Amino acid sequence: MMTLPKALNYIDQQWQTPADTGRDTLHDANTGELLGYQAMSSSEQVNAAIACAKSAFNAGYWSELSYHHRAGYLLKIADALSLKAESIAELDAVQTGVVISFTRQFAQVCSLAFIAAANLLKELPEQQHLKGEHDNDIILERLPLGVAAIIAPWNAPSGIACHKIASALAAGCPVIFKPSEWAAGSAQLIAEAISEAELPEGVFQLVHGGAEVGAMLSNHPAVSAVSFTGGAQGGKAVGQSCGAQIKPAQLELGGNNALLVMADADLDKAAQGVVNGLVTMNAQWCRALGRLICDASIEQALLSKVADLLANIQLGNSCGTESHMGPLVHNGHLNYIKNRVAHYQNLGGQLLQVTPMPNLNGWFYPPTLITGLDSTQTLEETFGPVATVHTFDQESQAIAMANETDYGLAAYVFAEPSTAWRMAKKIRAGVVKINDVSLFALRPDLPRAAWGKSGLGDEGVKETFEFFRGTRVVGIA
Repeated sequence: MMTLPKALNYIDQQWQTPADTGRDTLHDANTGELLGYQAMSSSEQVNAAIACAKSAFNAGYWSELSYHHRAGYLLKIADALSLKAESIAELDAVQTGVVISFTRQFAQVCSLAFIAAANLLKELPEQQHLKGEHDNDIILERLPLGVAAIIAPWNAPSGIACHKIASALAAGCPVIFKPSEWAAGSAQLIAEAISEAELPEGVFQLVHGGAEVGAMLSNHPAVSAVSFTGGAQGGKAVGQSCGAQIKPAQLELGGNNALLVMADADLDKAAQGVVNGLVTMNAQWCRALGRLICDASIEQALLSKVADLLANIQLGNSCGTESHMGPLVHNGHLNYIKNRVAHYQNLGGQLLQVTPMPNLNGWFYPPTLITGLDSTQTLEETFGPVATVHTFDQESQAIAMANETDYGLAAYVFAEPSTAWRMAKKIRAGVVKINDVSLFALRPDLPRAAWGKSGLGDEGVKETFEFFRGTRVVGIA
């Protein structure tokens, strides 16, 4: 049985025990075995972290450091993270239930995020010198906003956290990092790697806790920007707090993503796309499949192919290299998924479930499609391996269903290229992929946009970096 690292805060370059280390229990998602307990920081500890970060920002020894020197620190962190990659991957697999083939990719993203941020600093000018209308001197520069709060989710806890932390540090902001209370094991290793790089005093802080700690960070006037990835309820709370203070908030909140299959689609590719959307990260993934929208003429043929593929999916231990899919993150989420499915069954939904269940005591649920529901009954995100199926006779109906939810994160279109491009351009979503469902972006340098209820502000190597910066123009009038 895996042993979780001891949950310790990192405040003012000191490791400290959180005030409460006996909150909700943490379990191995594969077996249900007790691993430990969630930790909760006190308001005094959170305030101390904020005060330390604010002092560091005011002193300027990070925000005023040259891009060259800042990049050097980031590369040291990348080197330290690369040595911890396998341990990070194992901790994430056990705590989140995501299979290790994926968590290893996220663990690699940890070091790559710091390398990408360092390379960005090497490419950008520190300021631009311009001439005004009367040949007078003007300086245009982008400067760090101040103390940055990073609030990370449990589904991909290491990769998402490192992307945000690297971007904020590169921008010149002191960082306070709050990992998810459900998957904070890898956060401890990330904090150790950052501490080993010996950043200036107060530039990085780690505080453990749940929503209460996130609220303390968002509400505090000394925190200048908040980057949050998580559920809609948490995002709404962060948005309301930051909005009341006119404070920048970057919110990535998930989606109820449509996958459209047109009559001229390659059904083998489409079926594999549906399975990828249900199985990847156990569909505990903001861009997972939420609603399958297919031409009525090919529904039965498509579902038959999907069923054949699902029957061969190996649902098993997330640390097993042969597992295609693992358990859900915790028992509470498993019960939530079961209740959502029961709700759809009460509305008349019929289940397609063919994947064999493993002989394990963890939080397992098979990939599931539900037919027989009106699309207006399935507007909310499930965030699990469950998707509803809806049919159309005309293209206009397909577009209407794809756009009828309040979300707008991702969408997928399977069709011949001319049809697919025509349909994709009508879908209201930040990213629309044609003829594939894949975990990572079309290109690593492209923005990851969120529309509607899916979030606020684009993410990406440059986009997240720029979120933490503001513009200043100085010149002779």
